[in-house]
Amino acid sequence: MDESVLKGNTAIFKCHIPSFVSDYVYVTSWIQDDKREIVSHQDTDYDSKYLVLPSGELHIRDVGPEDGYKSYQCRTKHRLTGETRLSATKGRLVITGKSFCNCFIFKQQVE
Repeated sequence: MDESVLKGNTAIFKCHIPSFVSDYVYVTSWIQDDKREIVSHQDTDYDSKYLVLPSGELHIRDVGPEDGYKSYQCRTKHRLTGETRLSATKGRLVITGKSFCNCFIFKQQVE
């Protein structure tokens, strides 16, 4: 599914984890275009373009044309079994014209 983001704003992706497993499953990283892994670190560089928060949200700052049409999937891990999964769907960024607000939120479904 394509999502529109205004140029210069921050896109926020959220990984939707079903409530019946939310106590046991957490986001470990985000995968960009099936290649690049964006991981969460304790010593996170808050000046980076990409930021994975402890909540699992992925923030993409100052989106521009170079970010257009990239796809993102969240990767989760089960605390007890160690099983990892990728989200069933991919979120995509479509960059649009001038900005008037600073943030859009998209959700990813983990099945």
